[in-house]
Amino acid sequence: MPCVWHRRVHESFSRLEEILLFVPDVQSAKPWYADFLGVDPVFDDLHYCAFRLCGVSIGLHPYDDKTPTRSTGPVPYWRVADIHQSIAQLQSKGCGLFRGPIFGVDQRWVCQMTDPFGNVWGLVQVY
Repeated sequence: MPCVWHRRVHESFSRLEEILLFVPDVQSAKPWYADFLGVDPVFDDLHYCAFRLCGVSIGLHPYDDKTPTRSTGPVPYWRVADIHQSIAQLQSKGCGLFRGPIFGVDQRWVCQMTDPFGNVWGLVQVY
């Protein structure tokens, strides 16, 4: 069943398809993301690589004129069962704590982590 926003606002939007991450070099970053995500790329080219996780494509794109460093735009949030365990797991892979964790007024734990390439990943634990 489509979400309410989909029905009321714009029928051509159906679901999140891809999150694009910017890295200095796609081929150098690819092994880290394969290990971190636990999946092999579904598409692999010298200048673009994509993984598929939970129905979403996670694409790697090299820094360029429009994005010379990490993205500072929207942060994708991944639902996790235990935020503190997830933070520890990400830190063991070389990620750093960027923001939080905090227990929000909406009764959810949230935090943001940075991967070794400067991209921000959000975590949310919903009760």
